[in-house]
Amino acid sequence: VICISALSLAGVAFQSQLEDWENPSVFARNQVAAHAPLVPYDSIQAALRVRMAGSPYFKSLNGTWKFHWSENPAGAPKRFFESNFDTSAWHDIPVPSNWEMEGYGHPMFRNTSHTFAAKPPYVPHDYNPVGSYRTIFTLPSEWNGRQIFLHFDGVKSASTVWLNGKEAGYNEGGTEPAEYDITRLVQPGENTIAVRVLSYSDATYLECQDMWRLSGIHRGVYVFSTPRIHIRDFYVTTDLDR
Repeated sequence: VICISALSLAGVAFQSQLEDWENPSVFARNQVAAHAPLVPYDSIQAALRVRMAGSPYFKSLNGTWKFHWSENPAGAPKRFFESNFDTSAWHDIPVPSNWEMEGYGHPMFRNTSHTFAAKPPYVPHDYNPVGSYRTIFTLPSEWNGRQIFLHFDGVKSASTVWLNGKEAGYNEGGTEPAEYDITRLVQPGENTIAVRVLSYSDATYLECQDMWRLSGIHRGVYVFSTPRIHIRDFYVTTDLDR
């Protein structure tokens, strides 16, 4: 028992020294539990049109973001998520997109092999491209008093999100949505979103398929608001056909 306990403690200490993207015990932080697609509407008629952009409680963040690319985490800007950080020298990039298709790094195709020597849970430190993103959005005044959520439809491979200089959460689900409750982080008027994206993480070992290896905020991003009390999830149960 003593030996097992010592090994367990050693394992905890070892994992605590790892970065999130090489720590198998960390794959998400501060995320809202998965649920059916949800955007409130102000009328039944509007809801039946099934157009999120038609809701006054939905705001797309797709478009041009400020962007910095580096070959590895060591070369990425450290405090870029702070509200007063100067991004005037950064480039612009469309969101959603894969940065390899915008001239940063190299798109690579693999069938069954990895793009680097496999040694799980570790990933390369010399070449693990990092994309640093920033954008600003204005919070609609009619959302005051409501819950506010920030939703990413897909970011690959690992991403940390900050709002107004404070961490909102972390995600390693490269092809699944990640959503954060930012109600306590937003402020009236302008709000700054910063996202750090790494090409490789320990989750990369679960993504080895016959596919192009691409990185970045590759699916849509939006914010939406809900009443404090609302239906958060639903499902449908059907009978088998006879």
